[in-house]
Amino acid sequence: MPSTLPAPTGVASSETRANTSRALPSHDSTRRIALAHQLVARVLLGGIALQLFFAGLGVFGITTFLPHVIWGTLVVLASLALPLLAWRGHLKPALVRRSWLLVGLMLLQGLLIDIGHVVPVVSALHPVNAMLLVLVTYGLASQTL
Repeated sequence: MPSTLPAPTGVASSETRANTSRALPSHDSTRRIALAHQLVARVLLGGIALQLFFAGLGVFGITTFLPHVIWGTLVVLASLALPLLAWRGHLKPALVRRSWLLVGLMLLQGLLIDIGHVVPVVSALHPVNAMLLVLVTYGLASQTL
């Protein structure tokens, strides 16, 4: 008859060690995820700069706003990677919140245009929100690890 004796105090069973290692990432793992988070933020910052360029092309009639619309959709989707990385990597709660803030501002950016079709003055907040997007993304991209 097998006995199930508890592990001595101070000695973790192999099952406990396995569960603990899955629950909390190692320091190296957290560092790698933090670096990946920073890299994605820097790529997004470049994507926003390109987005502003596409807006300028549309404003001055060089092209339509289609590149701005298409690229903007891709930037919004890419921004979802930041809070997911921050959450999965157990990064600082403030970093997780700022990453979600960026996603919220990205979604608001599109809503400002849609609401502007009903209340045109709201569309004027689109470039103001773009400045906030740059500010928040720069903060995430230049964080010290």
